[in-house]
Amino acid sequence: MVLSLILLPLLLLLLYFIVRPRPVTIPIKNRHVFITGGSIGIGRAIAEQAAAEGAARISLLARSLDKLEAAKQSIQKAHEKVEVSIFPADVRDYDAVQHAIREAGPIDILVVNHGVYVIQELENQELDVVKFMIDVNLMGSFNVIKAALPLMKDRKNRGPASIALMSSIAGQV
Repeated sequence: MVLSLILLPLLLLLLYFIVRPRPVTIPIKNRHVFITGGSIGIGRAIAEQAAAEGAARISLLARSLDKLEAAKQSIQKAHEKVEVSIFPADVRDYDAVQHAIREAGPIDILVVNHGVYVIQELENQELDVVKFMIDVNLMGSFNVIKAALPLMKDRKNRGPASIALMSSIAGQV
C-alpha cells in the first residue's frame, strides 16, 4: 500500500514528461503569412514583426481599403524586400474571403486575428449587435479557416503550416 502511494505519483510524473506537449516553432523566414484584421492594431503589429523576421510575403485582409493601403506602405517602407498584398473583404462574407485567399496563393502561416467588440452590458445590447459580434468573431474565423485549409494542406515540400487564432479579453470587461 505504501509502495503504491509512492510509485503512483512517480509514474504520473514520468508519464507527464513523456507525453507533455512541446512547443513547435514554425519558421517565418521566406514564408507566406496571411493575416486577417491586419490593417490596424495587433494584426498590423504581427505583420510588421513577420516582415522583420524575414517573411517573403505578407497578405493582409481587412474591411477598410484605406487602412490596408496605409499598412502596406508602412511595411514596405520599413522592409523593402517583403512583398505585401492587401485584400479588402469582410470575414462574414465567405465568398469574398475565399476569393481573397485563392488570389493570395498558398499560405504557410494563417493568423486569424480579426475581431469586434461593442462595449456595452449585454442586458442593454440589442440582439442584432450580439449577432454582429458572433458573425464577425466566430463565423468569420470559420470562414477564413475553411477557405484557407485546402491551400494549406497541399504543402508540396513547403515545410510545416500553422494556424494561429487570436483572441482578446474584451469579452471579460
